[in-house]
Amino acid sequence: MSHFLRLYQSAVDPADVEEMQRLFVDDVVPAFAGSTGCLGIELAVTVEPNAGGLVEGAAISRWSSLEEMAAAMASHEVQEALVRVRQLLRQEPVSKVLQVLR
Repeated sequence: MSHFLRLYQSAVDPADVEEMQRLFVDDVVPAFAGSTGCLGIELAVTVEPNAGGLVEGAAISRWSSLEEMAAAMASHEVQEALVRVRQLLRQEPVSKVLQVLR
């Protein structure tokens, strides 16, 4: 059975990386973990800042179905968890959904 990945990419000021990590662990992970169909979520960041001095990163979540992903993303719990994260972003976020084929 296939599943889906949702990539949410943006960048933060290097001084905000620790706060982003704290918000991710304290707010985002519990909200996603409580969502039906979420198989997990991770936060990855670049090792070196980009040319503009920002640290790029991506939240990568796994989903058992597109319908469950859409329902979770529209839920109050997930939206509330993402409000504080979005305040730290310094680039317009890019969101992509990929189907895992194997």
